[in-house]
Amino acid sequence: MTLRPDRTQPEGSAIADLHASIRDIAERCGELPGADVVPVVERWLERFDFTETDPPNTGTPPLPTALTTLGLRHLLAVATRGYPTRAARDRAIREELDLTPTRCFLLLNAAIDHADTLRIAPVTVNRLRRIRETQRTAREEGPAS
Repeated sequence: MTLRPDRTQPEGSAIADLHASIRDIAERCGELPGADVVPVVERWLERFDFTETDPPNTGTPPLPTALTTLGLRHLLAVATRGYPTRAARDRAIREELDLTPTRCFLLLNAAIDHADTLRIAPVTVNRLRRIRETQRTAREEGPAS
């Protein structure tokens, strides 16, 4: 996958400038000698602010510690994989995640509301949100008469 920097944004412009500087060195020297590249990269890095700041409040609570150590991708993969039966799904959750199915789905429910999870797996997260909303609506309406 090729990424294209957005030159209208400061970060994209900086990346494009670095690429141009390094390309100029390569064309001039026929290679990329470290003695020429290092100062270019140092000047480029000076354009950024690397001071630690508090992340902006996005309105979503931080991910539970269990999710950061467990790994969002792994949780999503195991919890959403197709299983022939509930028992097979529950066994896989216990064996692969070392969690009870109840705890797994509590974590999954918290995770799909978080922006980081949406960035990692947008299609899966949106599908899980739709399923959750459908189930929630069905519970609120009660049993069909």
